[in-house]
Amino acid sequence: MSRPIFIDQFRLSGAWNFRDVGGARTMDGRAVRSGMLFRSSELSQLDEQGRTEMRRLGVKAVFDLRGDAEVARSGADRLPSGVLLRTTPYRNHTSDTAPHEGGVAGGEDGQLGHMMRTYSSYASLAGAFDAIREVVTVLAAGEGPILVHCAAGKDRAGWTVATVLRAVGVSDADIVADFLRSNSGIEPLRRHMQAVWSTMGDENPPELSNAMLGVSEQYYRRGLEAVDQVHGSFEGYLNAIGISESALADLRGALLTDGSDD
Repeated sequence: MSRPIFIDQFRLSGAWNFRDVGGARTMDGRAVRSGMLFRSSELSQLDEQGRTEMRRLGVKAVFDLRGDAEVARSGADRLPSGVLLRTTPYRNHTSDTAPHEGGVAGGEDGQLGHMMRTYSSYASLAGAFDAIREVVTVLAAGEGPILVHCAAGKDRAGWTVATVLRAVGVSDADIVADFLRSNSGIEPLRRHMQAVWSTMGDENPPELSNAMLGVSEQYYRRGLEAVDQVHGSFEGYLNAIGISESALADLRGALLTDGSDD
């Protein structure tokens, strides 16, 4: 980002990896408005303090990118009354687990390979198309603020938010900077996974490397490479998703400001 910012990833009590992507700068000098697009981990443990903060932030809709099996295992979002829940799972995902839960048996190298394949899949995953299109549609219609999350808030949510930011012209450097901030959530995610395994009675849980629990710029780059290979360009990807030029214009109008912040 072009200016130092402080992020309290635990601002929504009961969740982690939370942030407002406002302040990200476009290549033509504009900025994403603060208070319009938030991202976080799952909200299944959101407590009353967290719900109060969500109301204060004015969030109107939450996009849950998790699949049915994940929700059944970890719990549904605990949202304040009046906040619309939009379930937009990355359907056709390779399994019923979150990316950081799959591919754990291959050691660190195998886990790295698993994550690279995961990001490659987003170029052609129908569920990713549906989720991104719905997020763009709601934002473009001026129906924000919204919050986007998956399980850890780093992969599916990370790709969705990065795609939205790239679509409105945010600089590559600022997109990557926001993407990499999910690494501050590695230890909270590790504790969460340990608690889940304990509840399931797993006495010998697998070792999860930082490659699985965090993110790397190479993951995002692999996703973009796959987009170019499958669609010819990022613009071709947006077209395949079903995002029109008029929708993009509306999205820019809703998300961007000429000032440094709003």
